[in-house]
Amino acid sequence: MWYWHNGELVEREKVLIPVEDHGFLYGMGLFETFRTYEFVPFLFDAHWERLMKSLDELWIDFPYTKEEIGTAIQQLCRQNDAPDLYIRLNVSAGVAPLGLYAGRYETPNVTMIVKPLSSEVVPQEKRVEPIPFPRSRPEAAFRLKSHHYMNNILGKRTLQDQSAEGLFADEHGRVVEGLVSNIFWVGPDDRLYTTPLSSGALAGVTRQWVMDHFSVVEQPVTFEELTAAKEIWMTNSIQQVAPVTHYGNLRYPGKDGVRFNEVWAKLVRSLG
Repeated sequence: MWYWHNGELVEREKVLIPVEDHGFLYGMGLFETFRTYEFVPFLFDAHWERLMKSLDELWIDFPYTKEEIGTAIQQLCRQNDAPDLYIRLNVSAGVAPLGLYAGRYETPNVTMIVKPLSSEVVPQEKRVEPIPFPRSRPEAAFRLKSHHYMNNILGKRTLQDQSAEGLFADEHGRVVEGLVSNIFWVGPDDRLYTTPLSSGALAGVTRQWVMDHFSVVEQPVTFEELTAAKEIWMTNSIQQVAPVTHYGNLRYPGKDGVRFNEVWAKLVRSLG
């Protein structure tokens, strides 16, 4: 595979990051994960806006324009002969003095890591398991999509079914988000709900797309209260909206859910 690294297309094996990079040493780095459909990155404007906001929070400069990154995405699709790509746009803070650095990072290492995806647009059903320890609190004023993923990895290790999505609650037992997703559910009153960002959840791009197109109530919920849901979905930028078939030992309608199909139909139309 060919990656894009610091302004150039580079073969995967030749991409290098200095060991003094503070993304490696101290976790000072951010990323956005998105996908292309026929060379077009889905919801790219929203990913770009979140990345810029997060970079500003960490005092990391970004040396490329939005247009330059857009051109690089097209180059990656063509070079890899893959119009449908999984792309991780990764910004590692760059080399700085050893120790806790209080200045701006002016020369980050910017990399786009890719892998091919199927062009078929079909819902991917999920099983969900509660994780038995709390979600870590956000590192900043809001949840960053940062290099800090130890909490997620340890959560993944607790899953009985490693293909399932883990679900985090906070220290008070209120649901936050999945390992790599936001959560939505249809309540007994047929209203659509999601957890509030004040819970510490990431402001997911697909989460926001659903909220922009449908009436959604932001409301805290516990693991136990969630069992009363009629439907549950998980959202992220690769699978978009993944309907849940099992939560713990309970069965849910998955892709046969009535409200899920409303959302999925609108999502597919937006890809055209």
